[in-house]
Amino acid sequence: MITIISDAVPEYITELIIGNIEEANIIDEDEYYNILHSTIDDWIVGSTGEAKVIVDDFGVLSAIRLYEQEYGDFNLDEDDNKVYMCLAYCIIREWFSNYYTFKK
Repeated sequence: MITIISDAVPEYITELIIGNIEEANIIDEDEYYNILHSTIDDWIVGSTGEAKVIVDDFGVLSAIRLYEQEYGDFNLDEDDNKVYMCLAYCIIREWFSNYYTFKK
């Protein structure tokens, strides 16, 4: 089982995402997960190479294992940017599962 440590995702990223979540005035857990998903997606799409840095710092093989632990087989047939973006999403999403939830 792959574990995410608290500093696996840079603090400025988690703060940005948490700020967007808090601004949304979320009323239930389903809405929380929808906002979380879209906010992480928005950050990843807008990042310029930062997704690769997160994955490289975490470890590419660890990121693939984390992805497969959560979602099943990982497809490496995509272009490199898409692979890094997908893996970075998984890392950030797992960080939130461990350190910031709807109840927090």
